[in-house]
Amino acid sequence: MSSKVFSPAHITGFFTLPSEERELGDKRANDIPIGSKGAGFSVSLGVTAKADVRGDSWEIKVDGEKTSFLVVEKTVRQFARGGTIELETDLPFSQGFGLSGACALAAGTAVLEELDDDLEKALPAAHRSEIFCRTGMGDVLGQYHGGFEIRVKEGLPPKGELKTEKIEKEVVLAVAGSPLSTPDVLRDPMMTEWINIIGGDIMDEFLPENGFDRFLEFSNRFAEETNFIKKGVRSLLEIGEGSGKGSMAMIGNSVFFFGDTEELKELFEKEVGEENVYLTEIDNSGVRIVG
Repeated sequence: MSSKVFSPAHITGFFTLPSEERELGDKRANDIPIGSKGAGFSVSLGVTAKADVRGDSWEIKVDGEKTSFLVVEKTVRQFARGGTIELETDLPFSQGFGLSGACALAAGTAVLEELDDDLEKALPAAHRSEIFCRTGMGDVLGQYHGGFEIRVKEGLPPKGELKTEKIEKEVVLAVAGSPLSTPDVLRDPMMTEWINIIGGDIMDEFLPENGFDRFLEFSNRFAEETNFIKKGVRSLLEIGEGSGKGSMAMIGNSVFFFGDTEELKELFEKEVGEENVYLTEIDNSGVRIVG
């Protein structure tokens, strides 16, 4: 395990989903699923991966514990039959921080580095695995590039269209409640139809003037109109509104806020505890080798 690879976590403010038929394509091995449209940003907390390629099966450890992790295994199996993946995480899973995608992307990149292969192969491999496992629909594309991104057209370039912008901002993340299951949401036909109605309207309004301030405004609207906001998240949104701007992280019982970050951090810690609050910044570099 000679190299470490870091993938930033990722937060989505609003999104739309493709139809089942367009998403899954013809299911050939080389077919790349479409993914989502939407907007979000990467942060400087995330996942660090190390890989050792050998043998005929994969052993995966997350923060020192052996675990079954399908999205990671499906990613690395596209490059090698077996070995060991060690993942270290900075944020909790299933709270809207794109940790599954970050793990898949970092692990895939680490394996390719060990094989002295093209690191760009990690993006389509992780994207394909995430959509298959329903753990996310566009996180890895944002995590690959870093910064503030707008997924203008579904899919990976060149079929898809992506706009990115480097933004220097601190951000406070706070977790308000139990984890939410992204696969459960993405497999609910009524919920996905409602997401697409609201998200489609927002994307139509957002794209002509796609600034970061408008992103924050539309993220709040998306959270409100989809009824994703629960009691704990609502409390944090109300607490933070006097010290900055933010919204709910999709899809988790968590919020993100920009503004007076020291004050926001203190306010949120009083509400949910120090262990559930994170001060970080937008990551403008994307997935990379760090050691």
